[in-house]
Amino acid sequence: METMQNHPYKPFIPKDAKVLLLGSAPPYRFCTGNANDLKNKDMDYYYGSNSNLLWEILFTAFEPDKIDKISSLRSLEEDRKIKTAYQIDFLQSFLARNQLGMADILLKFSRKGTSAEDYKLTVLEYQDILGILYNNSSLTKILCTSKNRVHYWLMDYLKQQKHYDLIEIRDNGNSLILKNNPHREIKIGILPSPSARSVMRYANKTEFLQQVSQIYKQAITNDE
Repeated sequence: METMQNHPYKPFIPKDAKVLLLGSAPPYRFCTGNANDLKNKDMDYYYGSNSNLLWEILFTAFEPDKIDKISSLRSLEEDRKIKTAYQIDFLQSFLARNQLGMADILLKFSRKGTSAEDYKLTVLEYQDILGILYNNSSLTKILCTSKNRVHYWLMDYLKQQKHYDLIEIRDNGNSLILKNNPHREIKIGILPSPSARSVMRYANKTEFLQQVSQIYKQAITNDE
């Protein structure tokens, strides 16, 4: 059975953000419109699944002294609305401090079953990535948190914009130029997936976080 779903969160682009972290879409339970569907340690926000490691990776890379706060955030014993407001404020403050924006490539989609796997998703409408770039001139880089789907969908979206002569894709898809500002180049990169399944390629979770956080940090801070 296929279910039509809308993305539950708006893109978050803080002032002076330099890098846009781009994912696919949240798992099924985040897109039902019913917070009661969430698991106890889920956070009702991007990469909020209790098994997703994106926030642990980012904090390990940029604010390791606060890494234990993620576990505490997930374990808050508060009303869901109060807990969610506190969690989002904490996470968005982190993103703003580190000049990171966050969005997903899919705005509307259909999903086969309730699986969180991206290959179960069919695109109905893409997020307005070009609009995000137009409205946030400080952004210089888009980093996809998955190669097989997120990057593929981004390239598909960009090819549509190229058809309307709005952008120019360069360097074999590694950068784009906005036609309204030909001197502005946006780099495009791919990050390792933060899903729990990715940990299986490493000896343990600690090794995964240490190595992958360094990849994230280098990709985010590298200006070349």
